[in-house]
Amino acid sequence: MPAAEQKRRPGRPPEGVREAILKTTLGLIGEIGIARLTTKEIAARGGFSEASIYYHFADKAALVEGAILDGVLAPFQEFAAAFAERSGDRPVEEALLEFTAGLSAFWEKILPLLSAVQSDVELRRRFRTRVNRLDLGPHRGVRLVTALLTRQQEAGAIRADIDPAPIAMLVCSACFLSGYNKHMLGVNARRKLPSVASTVSGLVAMLRP
Repeated sequence: MPAAEQKRRPGRPPEGVREAILKTTLGLIGEIGIARLTTKEIAARGGFSEASIYYHFADKAALVEGAILDGVLAPFQEFAAAFAERSGDRPVEEALLEFTAGLSAFWEKILPLLSAVQSDVELRRRFRTRVNRLDLGPHRGVRLVTALLTRQQEAGAIRADIDPAPIAMLVCSACFLSGYNKHMLGVNARRKLPSVASTVSGLVAMLRP
């Protein structure tokens, strides 16, 4: 990116511009990938100035990282936190169906972005470092489901002779596999796999005392 493009201009952009930048960036990455992504195209598509982009983000790598972390990961973290607070006394299948619907939607949004990041060595390095520093990753979902199943086990709602952690791994893996299948093969390919909902129902049936 030319040095002239990277220079930030003075003045605070109107409120809401940062969110618009992230949304526009996410949309364009999904359409054209990262290699062809430019701040000029983002500004033109979103109806704001390039100066507004550089007011919030130091460079293209920071913009892409922000789009993924703030535009996709942060909303899912909010969903997961709210889910953890209200899932305590709900029937296990009902709670798992809500969580897996949210996790499946998350994977559908983020997998195209992660594929784009993987194609750029420097972006991949920066993103991996940031994610590790923030302790983000699939383990967070597995821990959340493990905690849910452990509470259900203590309440006698599921069998006492099972280890909740591997079951949680299976639940979260089903969401990833469904999202990956759609990302790689298209929306119709999902019909080749059992639905996440039916998978959850089957697992719960085996977990009941």
